Amino acid sequence: MQLSSSRPRWEFPARTWRSGSAMQHAQGASAAGRATPPLPLAVDLDGTLLATDTLHEGLVAALLRDPVSLPGLLRALLRGRARFKQEVSRAAPADAAILPLRKPFVEWLEAQRAAGRRLHLVTAADQSVADAVAEHLAIFDSATGSDGSRNLKGAEKAAWLRRRFPEGFAYAGDSRHDLDVFAVAEEIVLVNASPAVAAAARRLAEGEVLAEFAPQASPVREWIGALRIHQWSKNALLFVPLVLGHRLGDPSAILACALGWVLMGATASGTYLLNDIADLPADRQHRSKRHRAIAAGRIAPLHALAAAIILILAGILGGALLSPTFGLGLLAYVCLSLTYSAWLKRIALLDTLTIGGLFTLRLALGVELAEVPYSPWLMGFAAFFFFSCALAKRHGELMEAKLAPGGGLARPGYEVDDWPLTLCFGAASAMAALQIMILYVANEAWPSRLYQDPAWLYVAPAALSVWLVRIWMLSHRRALRDDPVVFALRDPWSWGIGAVIGAAILAAL
Repeated sequence: MQLSSSRPRWEFPARTWRSGSAMQHAQGASAAGRATPPLPLAVDLDGTLLATDTLHEGLVAALLRDPVSLPGLLRALLRGRARFKQEVSRAAPADAAILPLRKPFVEWLEAQRAAGRRLHLVTAADQSVADAVAEHLAIFDSATGSDGSRNLKGAEKAAWLRRRFPEGFAYAGDSRHDLDVFAVAEEIVLVNASPAVAAAARRLAEGEVLAEFAPQASPVREWIGALRIHQWSKNALLFVPLVLGHRLGDPSAILACALGWVLMGATASGTYLLNDIADLPADRQHRSKRHRAIAAGRIAPLHALAAAIILILAGILGGALLSPTFGLGLLAYVCLSLTYSAWLKRIALLDTLTIGGLFTLRLALGVELAEVPYSPWLMGFAAFFFFSCALAKRHGELMEAKLAPGGGLARPGYEVDDWPLTLCFGAASAMAALQIMILYVANEAWPSRLYQDPAWLYVAPAALSVWLVRIWMLSHRRALRDDPVVFALRDPWSWGIGAVIGAAILAAL
């Protein structure tokens, strides 16, 4: 399909390319253009021009938006991959404006176009996707994709290009599926190709390598970031009942809590992946979230979905084997987390109640693993304490929005003038948590005879009050940038206050 650019070719500015050989090739193409026109350059889409796979994205989006469309998509797959791609693109049309581009490569293409090279988008993606991307970028002379009956990939793409450009062409690709095309191209461009694909392409190619754009990210590091391994620190709450229940001398209880920590971490990581997939369009338009691995295209959404399902199922099944009640608790955690991501996070105050509930659930699961009696004091304290912490983060966001130019607020469900509510509820919840802790010391810990000198336990609520006052002061002054729990892990003052509380408990023993 031929597309005419929305702007005349001469309006596209040439950009300086600073990648060594690529700059030399661009200059060489310009010089050669004065003698003979440069070969037309066919550009692949998925993985080459884009840092993602549009079929994967469309399939995941279709399943999330309309799960009942799955039978129809499976029937289309039986009629061939080309028809399947067409049906997926109809179920979830691509939004070319937010798809992640390989910007250095796009800049190089613009320089090639300014030097006189004709650019053609040739992809195995559906024609509608090719048209959308070509229209958005406005640098291609034509765009051709799969048409519902022909899957323009591998040998089929190579044969089509030879018929389309009998006098020769250059080709930019990234994967092993492009090797058939590299073998018949006069010039090749390697974009994000693995070392094995790059080596095979050089062996097969009849002409020179015009430019190479090597992979820059570490897959392991990207997955660690996407799984939010650092968030596993929140699951240390599983060990609190073990300590308070005086079960540190029981190896089986310690092992159960350690295994539970791993299983809950895996389950939580699965929910983080699902949340990132569901929020993909919004994240790509967010100032900072667009750099996340899935939003930036460094992890394919389909791979993330598969990993999420495996992690959640493994966590719940492993938890059920460890303790049936713990397994049910993990299932409840997943359901509440996903409900929060899909709906509750858009309801003011109920979102913070849910966050507090998720933290309190961790403590309840720790009670189950440590096999200690449930303490209404502990559960009541945790509910108010974590509700206050969640409100502190939300209050800081409202204060930022209150003083920001235009008073805009990205948090759904809230208005800027809601800040007195978050302040009142948050401070009241903090005081309620402290009161419950004091009553616990007086009415349960002291009479229990588990402590030789229980008077030291009163240091704990006093020290915790200092921490809560500081957290709320920072929030109100717009200096609290993180979740308070995450903030505490990086804050020297928090570590110092925690050490005081720990020393007081040891002294009481």
